Amino acid sequence: MKVFRLVAIGVALALAGARHAGGQRLPVQLDLPVVPALEPALPVLVAEAAGYFRGEGVEVTRILLTGGVSIRNLLIGGRATFGVLGTEHIPLARTAGSPLKAVASVYDRLHVTLIVRSGLRDQVKSVEHLRGRVVGVTAPGSFTWSVAVTFLKRAGLEPERDVRLLAVGTDAHVLYAALQTGRVDALAFSEPVLSRAVVDGIGFVLVDVFDPVVARRWMGSDLLMVGVLATTETAAHTQPEVVGALVRGISKGLAYIRSHGADETIQLVVGNPKTSQLLQGVSRELAVRMIHRIRRGYGTGCLSPAGYRAELRRMIDTGVLPQPVSFEEATDARWAGVCPR
Repeated sequence: MKVFRLVAIGVALALAGARHAGGQRLPVQLDLPVVPALEPALPVLVAEAAGYFRGEGVEVTRILLTGGVSIRNLLIGGRATFGVLGTEHIPLARTAGSPLKAVASVYDRLHVTLIVRSGLRDQVKSVEHLRGRVVGVTAPGSFTWSVAVTFLKRAGLEPERDVRLLAVGTDAHVLYAALQTGRVDALAFSEPVLSRAVVDGIGFVLVDVFDPVVARRWMGSDLLMVGVLATTETAAHTQPEVVGALVRGISKGLAYIRSHGADETIQLVVGNPKTSQLLQGVSRELAVRMIHRIRRGYGTGCLSPAGYRAELRRMIDTGVLPQPVSFEEATDARWAGVCPR
């Protein structure tokens, strides 16, 4: 009995030490910050609600919905080890001397577009017609900001001169209200605001980025690696088991989305208190409609060189990124693998 107790205490101490040492081992507990856009967030929500993370030895204590800029700062400052955010934050961090790595892709198509308030339907028929208008983004330096800048510059407008870019924040209800009240004339965002604004009649989509032809016209490709699970180079080196567990959990979440109906996916997510927050106030019918709109962008989790390079070109061409960062520098594909293209 005494030997058994000593062994049990030793195991407990070993687990505790592993959790607090540089090289964490499974099982492990962690908070996971995620951008509050349904497209990149959904695989995480599904993985948590279906128990895939727990099955891999990871207990996600909290899913923290916050902006990509905040998540990048959390990773750089060591206050978070992992996060799901826009791909652009990886090269931006690396050019600033902070070596972040993308370890899995969560969404492979552009999902942020320009939603214009309905009262301007007769006046704003193209991006060029936004001259002199107020365009809402979540925050300066965010993915929504960079996509708005891309649309404006490729339409021949200068963001700092021809429009007013207004930071509105990341709360879906605040973003919706900004469009509804006329605080902004247009909003750069995605789900869960986009479909709700269209169905409620307060906004219309100016650029249908879910149409592959339209996406290629504006972005040069309809395949864009726009959302990723990211970590630091240090964590990738010292905590490979944890990275692998998270990647496997997200890959299973992606597989679930691809193989199950939209209604079943929504039922799973909203039925779990930890994962339902992003869709609070959204009817089941509208949530299903959102899934149908976005599901084409879900792959296997593999990291796409072509998708990354298309996203890199967009950032370089519009001045969002000062210098190129190679696919090999920005990613670590040991766990998710490299896509065929």
